[in-house]
Amino acid sequence: MIRSCIFTDEVAPEFEEAVRLSAEAGAQGLELRNKLFGKSIVQIDDMDVRRIRDVCRTHGVEVAVLGSPVGKCSLDDPEEQRRHQDYFRRMAELAHAFETPIIRGFALWRPNRDRATDHLRPNLEAHLAQIVDFLAPIVEHAERENVRLCLETEGATLVGTCAEARRVMDALGNSPALGVTWDVNNGLACGENPYPDGYRLIHDRIYHVHVKPNAQQSLATVGESDLTYAEVLAVLKAAGYDAWASIEHWGAPEQMLKGLRELVPLLEVVNR
Repeated sequence: MIRSCIFTDEVAPEFEEAVRLSAEAGAQGLELRNKLFGKSIVQIDDMDVRRIRDVCRTHGVEVAVLGSPVGKCSLDDPEEQRRHQDYFRRMAELAHAFETPIIRGFALWRPNRDRATDHLRPNLEAHLAQIVDFLAPIVEHAERENVRLCLETEGATLVGTCAEARRVMDALGNSPALGVTWDVNNGLACGENPYPDGYRLIHDRIYHVHVKPNAQQSLATVGESDLTYAEVLAVLKAAGYDAWASIEHWGAPEQMLKGLRELVPLLEVVNR
């Protein structure tokens, strides 16, 4: 089954209110990132974990994904990279506490993060050794802890496309502990044809999916392409995808809930 999920920090500033509204709109799972009792996912302590679990039980939802910032750091700052490696160790602890293996992460900032130039992809080979040096201990820890680091296809980082994700996974030994959070819109913005071209490169390693709106604030199409989310989700379901689709970056809180209300009936059809 593909299950509905949403980033709580884009729904309401107060966590319990965000969970209540999300559950009422049809969310089955939550992606945790910020606004967790005033803290980010890398700041919450064990007491916060208990509070989050209590809120989830009250509203009949579960923690689906840890929306960590791991890997959103500079190519040229070893100290920052070490700090993010430490973040991942905490994320693995939280993954066990919340009973989810999915930890979203990134493959280092690209040198130029101007959104207008996402389609001008950097020379990945020139930075591959640095990426491997940063991610190798994280992947090894993920293997030991039986969790999964899922690199988001994010244009501001060195992995913005499925092709780049595939190259990084191969360079790290193709470990099943390293997969992809497939942000289909982001790949399109980076100049990649998401399906079938991008999909065929990572189809066996898609562990999570993000769903964003087109210019008309709808999930009818992926961005301004002819590809529809109905097609994307149907392909994933046919391939055995059994995980989450997260609503992200729809705008104001009511727009986020609108996106969720569009996603829920679509998943009902796809899951039949």
